[in-house]
Amino acid sequence: MINKKVMKIFRHELASKRKSPSLWLLFIMIQLLLAVALYTGWQQFQHSVKTQTAAQTLVEQQWQAQPDRHPHRVAHFGHFAFRPPSALSFFDLGVNAWVGDSIFLEAHKQNSANFANDQDGGTLLRFSELSSANILLTIWPLLIIGLGFASISGEQKSGTLRQLMSMGVSFRTLIVGKSLSYLFLSVLFILPVFIFSLVLATNAGAAFSSEGVIRLLLLFGVYLLYCLFWIGLTLLISSYVKEPKQALVLLTSIWFILTILMPRMLAEFAHNQYPHQKRNDFELTVKLDNRKVGNSHNPDDPYFNQFRADTLKKYGVDSIEELPINYKGLVMQEGEKLNAQIHNKHYNKQLAQFSAQQEFIRQFYWLNPYLFVRDFSMALTRTDAKHFLDFEQQAEAHRYARIQKLNKLHTHEIHLHNDRDQKVHKSYWQEFKPFHYQAPNLNWSLNPFSWLWLLPLCVVVLMFITLNSKVMQRRIYATV
Repeated sequence: MINKKVMKIFRHELASKRKSPSLWLLFIMIQLLLAVALYTGWQQFQHSVKTQTAAQTLVEQQWQAQPDRHPHRVAHFGHFAFRPPSALSFFDLGVNAWVGDSIFLEAHKQNSANFANDQDGGTLLRFSELSSANILLTIWPLLIIGLGFASISGEQKSGTLRQLMSMGVSFRTLIVGKSLSYLFLSVLFILPVFIFSLVLATNAGAAFSSEGVIRLLLLFGVYLLYCLFWIGLTLLISSYVKEPKQALVLLTSIWFILTILMPRMLAEFAHNQYPHQKRNDFELTVKLDNRKVGNSHNPDDPYFNQFRADTLKKYGVDSIEELPINYKGLVMQEGEKLNAQIHNKHYNKQLAQFSAQQEFIRQFYWLNPYLFVRDFSMALTRTDAKHFLDFEQQAEAHRYARIQKLNKLHTHEIHLHNDRDQKVHKSYWQEFKPFHYQAPNLNWSLNPFSWLWLLPLCVVVLMFITLNSKVMQRRIYATV
């Protein structure tokens, strides 16, 4: 396939592009923009790590420095769970700016994440922060269009294509040579940002492991596939449209639809078809359901009246004063369990809606590879909504275990008589382990995609098969 004629066309195409000062200027400007995006992303990453480390140290010191206290007071004193930024989050910001990075953990309540710009923003929307991923996804395709919109139509209009055909250069050879030149330029363009990303990620220390190298290599591969899509599309349109200006208008229109219009429209459609509750509505629903089941702070609550009767029967006594343990602590344990069950029920409904929204979007991966590369990139850099929701679930599991441990201290170390005035020794606070978010592995991150990566690959292959088909060759020969 790659012969001397292909290499001549390859070198000729590169030479012609080198002579274009406007393309050189655009190339340099976008490289500078990528450098700025990478630098600002890295600065933000370092700031987040430094801030969270300091905050984590402070809250642990405050927790352990508590004096002798009643366990239930400690439960309301609360604690914090922090979501550390992933080692590659400086490359793709994802939804990080729109979801919180810390959660206040306390009794009877599952709080939302703090320090989010817009907690109710649609998680499927792609935001306009300056990041290397956004530049590669939206701006680089425009430069590919600028490089290749006149590749075939310009050759036809100037009569060069007829001369090439008369010299024995087949259309297939022409397509392969031009494709290789644009692919080579794409590699030259995107390779530096990945090399610098590897250097920066290595400096992230323990946050970057051998798996991180694999993630970065997969990122490079998927963005290279994305470049191939735009190269194929540009050559295909340039082959079908005779006028270069028409090809440019059509390609920029397709670019606008695929990268700007379609993602936002699909996100709105997905949200309307599978709506999820806003945070305030969600919390209100949980609170109302809790009231229907039982109120652990109300001594005359019907549910806890029955709970008291069952507890007395279990221990074979006639009054709570005769119990060998503190009944109020048992009530706190039961109340926390009920609250967690109700919260998890509604939270799982939210997760189901989010999952349905994402499944709706995935149906269009074959039509719009931008959607696939965008979501795949966020998954690899652990900056998508799925990873944030995993953090929320880990934080909730930690909160529940911590509060129930305090409730057990209340049950077994505090006597029912004169309950509120009693305290437990401060040494107990040292037994509580801090929260450490366990970042999922690569298989977990990419599990939702499974075979879906084949869809954009098939689209790219189909475009190049069409370009090299006999039907396309006959069409071109008929027009020269």
